[in-house]
Amino acid sequence: MRIGIDCRRILDVKHNQSAGVGYYTYYLIKNLLKIDKTNQYFLFLYDARINLDDLRQDNVQIVYFPGLENIGKIPFLYRHVIVPHVLKLYKLDVYHNPAYVIPFFYFGKSVITIHDMAYYKNPAWFPDHQFFNTKILTPLSIWKAKKIIAVSESTKKDTIKYFKVKEDKIKVILEGIDDYCNIVVDENKIDSKLKFTPSYFLALGTLEPRKNLVRLIKAFDKFLKENSGSNFKLVLAGKKGWKYEPIFEIIEALKLEDKVIWVGYVTLPEKIFLLRHAYCLVFPSLYEGFGLPILEAMNMGVSVVTSNVASIPEIVIDNAVLIEPEDVDSIKDGLNKIYRDSALRLKLIERGKGIARHFTWEKSAQKTLELFESLK
Repeated sequence: MRIGIDCRRILDVKHNQSAGVGYYTYYLIKNLLKIDKTNQYFLFLYDARINLDDLRQDNVQIVYFPGLENIGKIPFLYRHVIVPHVLKLYKLDVYHNPAYVIPFFYFGKSVITIHDMAYYKNPAWFPDHQFFNTKILTPLSIWKAKKIIAVSESTKKDTIKYFKVKEDKIKVILEGIDDYCNIVVDENKIDSKLKFTPSYFLALGTLEPRKNLVRLIKAFDKFLKENSGSNFKLVLAGKKGWKYEPIFEIIEALKLEDKVIWVGYVTLPEKIFLLRHAYCLVFPSLYEGFGLPILEAMNMGVSVVTSNVASIPEIVIDNAVLIEPEDVDSIKDGLNKIYRDSALRLKLIERGKGIARHFTWEKSAQKTLELFESLK
């Protein structure tokens, strides 16, 4: 088969990026190429500066879309007329876009991956001016795709709910996770701003409404008042996103500047360092299609307090303290539980260790390859 994969949002390993759809795209392809030396792969990108040398092999051709300098001048024409024209030149048997959408004027056999339905759950979590993508392009892509990959049962159910898709069109293929346990991090090279004493709760992710950090900070304030001798900090690690300002406003209003510490975007070694030294990962998200940071933390032997919504209960089962994310007191109670019940915390740590073996990229790649080959 001639398999095309859209890599325009792929992880840039050379520059240590490690999040989102790009992460999924990179590790899926990397593992597809490990197991499949027969089919021909065409990897389509915009930016020649992205280093994909580790994906080069005999059955791989890396294709850079031409005329990138014109994308800002004619974005619709470039993305939805020029890009599909280039795709057609390669006579693909299947085109896979890991980022939801198929170019408007591409009508070849295609597969898309849906990571979540967060926008349709609550548009207020996202910036304005999403009309074309959410009301036209995504629905059209879901309709045109021969098959849809959903990264969890929850995401599959939401896709059926919002788009009335036939159940047999959607295949649930869980993401893999990286096993960070054996990665050596030179702690001497870690910035001193990330070295906290004494204990700290860690919150990972972009600072945006869906991550529910304002309620977490309010809950943390209550936790401190109920546990005056604890001397905990709350560390927020992630870049500023949409509507981040209320997070800093509540920190100032509650006079928690010395207790709630924002360290900004962290690299992979920094993330591993923070997880290894955290008392607990707190992840009170209002909605997740999969919940990768939760599994990464559990696998490293870090206890987790997280939400009881969307895909999260599906992936953690009974290996985390679950809270109601819209209830500040419930979040506070979760923090109290993990702090006061040391036996529970140790039990969760032991249960979570090694969970990576149940979520491997090899399994994801094998199931994805089987899906591609079913479309011959």
